[in-house]
Amino acid sequence: MRQNIRILGASALMSCLLQPAFAADPPAAAIALKMANVTDELNRTETGKPVQTEQKAIVQDLDELIASLEKQCQACKSGMKRNNPNKGMADSTISSGSGGIGTLLNPSDTGKDWGKLSGRERDRILQSMSEGFPPEYRTVLERYYRRLAEEKSSSSAQAKASSAPTKADETP
Repeated sequence: MRQNIRILGASALMSCLLQPAFAADPPAAAIALKMANVTDELNRTETGKPVQTEQKAIVQDLDELIASLEKQCQACKSGMKRNNPNKGMADSTISSGSGGIGTLLNPSDTGKDWGKLSGRERDRILQSMSEGFPPEYRTVLERYYRRLAEEKSSSSAQAKASSAPTKADETP
């Protein structure tokens, strides 16, 4: 059981070492090759003194590789500026940038009242809409917009009629 765990660990470590980042490093590639050889021997159930010696050499090589990588990492960390998160900014100031006072826009203002288009704009929109449609859709669109115009004119006529004074209102 313990031997199987070692084999599994060795093969997992070997697969990690064979990744492109590690394979580019010559010591890591050499260690991975040694591990592959030992894994093959362990799969053939060869667990004698030569295999154990090779395993110990691999562990020593891995320790050296880890130590050199840690040393490289320490060199990187010493060159980096440390950030002190416990201390805030000394003065509350506005940082530089392209800001400033400008014209503020009302998000609910869409700019144009689309219900009040001029005749020329309406015709232009109708023409552009019908260009991409088959000819039979043109008549459908024309009827639709005529009906909208008629409904609008009838509703405005009704509004005028309801606001106009009646004869009953005029007599004292």
